[in-house]
Amino acid sequence: MREEGLSLSETMRRFNINCLGIIKRWERIYLEEGPEGLAVERRGRKNTGQPAKLPKEIEEDLIAENQR
Repeated sequence: MREEGLSLSETMRRFNINCLGIIKRWERIYLEEGPEGLAVERRGRKNTGQPAKLPKEIEEDLIAENQR
């Protein structure tokens, strides 16, 4: 788009993309992070890497049940 000086609507037609928001998002990511930013998977919820904590009382009940 930038190399060829295409507008957003021209880019949509040329690459058969039906959503203007996608192109705007890709452009923002490209400007902020460079080409490498476009390779990052951004779908779905972010994983914090830590499971949700159970309340202490429930955790103790489950441990007791497992031991039985």
